This record gives sequence, structure tokens and C-alpha cells, in this order.
Amino acid sequence: MSVKAAAAVLFVAAAFLTDAAPASAEIEYPWCIIQGGRDGTMSCGFISFEQCLQTRIGTDMCVQNPRYQEPSAPPSRQRQRAPR
Repeated sequence: MSVKAAAAVLFVAAAFLTDAAPASAEIEYPWCIIQGGRDGTMSCGFISFEQCLQTRIGTDMCVQNPRYQEPSAPPSRQRQRAPR
């Protein structure tokens, strides 16, 4: 096998072994923690206010996520009666 062919095989193998998929979008949850007070970074990965409070440290603050949108409910399936 030539050097070029071996390099190509290694390149393809490395592409499959590494996470080649693009990073998925961050999931938005209803509660955020602002680390370091009002001017800190915001992380919105909390399902409940209580979960956020248990995670916070020092001056961290828990706030409702302004970008959160509740998932829409699937349409209800009502049984239709056959005409008599």
C-alpha cells in the first residue's frame, strides 16, 4: 500500500472514530442559573426551580428562562363514530 493510500485510510478511519456530527443545539428548559450574579453567564438546563436552587453556589441566581416555550400538545385523537 502506498503512503498516500495509507494516509487516506487513516484519515477516513479517524473521521469515523471521532464525533463528526455537528454539535446539537442546546436544549432550553424552564429555569436558568445565572452564575456569578446578574452579569454572569446563563445556563438554562433546569427542569424546576428547586433543581436550580440545589445547584446554585454563592451569588448564583435562579430565574425563569425567557426563551422557554412549552412543547405543544399533540392533537387529541377522538374516536369518530361511523354513521348509522
